[in-house]
Amino acid sequence: MNHKNKKNPFRDMNLFEKVLVIKALILLVVISFTFVIGSIFFGIVGFFNLFGVRYTSPYSLIGFVLLLFLFGGVVDLFSITLIACSSRYVSGKYKLFIIRMVIDWTFTWLALHTVDEYMESITIPLKTEIIAVLLLFFIEIAFDNKEKTKK
Repeated sequence: MNHKNKKNPFRDMNLFEKVLVIKALILLVVISFTFVIGSIFFGIVGFFNLFGVRYTSPYSLIGFVLLLFLFGGVVDLFSITLIACSSRYVSGKYKLFIIRMVIDWTFTWLALHTVDEYMESITIPLKTEIIAVLLLFFIEIAFDNKEKTKK
């Protein structure tokens, strides 16, 4: 049997078909990326509306999210390092969880509060910062436990 008839590999396509396939893949990636970013953005907008956070424009909120991801990523590296170093010297599942919780809360709150104070166009009450940090911690724990149970 001739496999060329059943399969149509990319190298056997003409120029129009190749361009069409590439455009379709790019469109799929752009739509997926837009969906993820839009979900994050509208999730944060909804959370902020529930808890009375004031911001001047949607652009200031986008700037806040970008700065938080950037600064939070750097701070999270220090947090992960500190958690890894402290886990070597702590025995017990519950003690390790409490230490991880305190370190993670502290560094996440530090990132959130620093970005909030840096940006004048957004005002987050302290109570909302604490609730957001707790929510982020428990979401991280939930996803972290799912990865461990799959292994």
